[in-house]
Amino acid sequence: MPTKRAILSELTADELRANVEYYELEVYDRRVKTELVEALAGSRKARLDEILPDLSRNRLKELCRAFGLDDSGREKAEIAARLIGNTAGNAAPPKNSGDAAPEPAPSSPPLSDTPDLFPEVLSVAQLEQYLWSAADILRGSIDSSDYKTYIFGLLFLKRLSDRFEEEAEKLIEEGVPADVAWTDPDEHQFFVPDRARWGAIQRTANDIGETLNKACAALEEQNPALEGVLAGIDYNDERRLGDARNRDTVLARLVQHFSQVSLRNDRMAEPDLLGRAYEYLIEQFADDAGKKGGEFYTPRMVVRLIVELL
Repeated sequence: MPTKRAILSELTADELRANVEYYELEVYDRRVKTELVEALAGSRKARLDEILPDLSRNRLKELCRAFGLDDSGREKAEIAARLIGNTAGNAAPPKNSGDAAPEPAPSSPPLSDTPDLFPEVLSVAQLEQYLWSAADILRGSIDSSDYKTYIFGLLFLKRLSDRFEEEAEKLIEEGVPADVAWTDPDEHQFFVPDRARWGAIQRTANDIGETLNKACAALEEQNPALEGVLAGIDYNDERRLGDARNRDTVLARLVQHFSQVSLRNDRMAEPDLLGRAYEYLIEQFADDAGKKGGEFYTPRMVVRLIVELL
């Protein structure tokens, strides 16, 4: 059976950070994946039989394949138990659950309640489905013509952060010092400042709109090529998103939703994946708003520019 450390090493940095937060572990630099792994591996309270059931079924199957284990079955408990060497009946329920699972808070839906959207590589159809389910979070909260603004703004932030993290990890593997890999803008196509990294956004519980606005501003300030790309999005817009409480609820659900998919290069089926999904869903949102797509359909040239930036 794979060791606890080996299994943790296969998790993404976002997955590791979420568990480090949950178990309130001390980590010197949460940007460094190896430090996250070591903190969890060395903690007695961070148990695999609690961590693994929080992952989706497809993600558990992916881990099984990584260790040459049988990935068959539909029950998550059975697949998780196979990884940790227990019988299915010994696998613990997801964290925070007791004899009867409590009702989840609207702003923080559990991973197990979402569709299985963790394929080995993300296809166009799967990303389109994922973005459309993000629109479901907004239905009834804002006008459907505004869906595209907030969904693709968050998609852009998540993509840049994931790609930055992927570049930094590769640099470290090539022997570049960690402090250089994470802090030197010259080492990256687009440098993502601390406040704009997804882990920092994900940890925000209040005033999420302000955090997102500052993240967008920091990205544009650090990367002149992005000037004007995110400036038009106001995540604190009371007219569109309602009062502070409603904004935090809606934005927290969107951030949680986007936290469950990786947009790194090594998880994408094709280079222009986001551009194709962008075009498709802009058209869908136009139809959903009861308008012709041409009324606010983003020109193909603009979409191509976004793809090149991503």
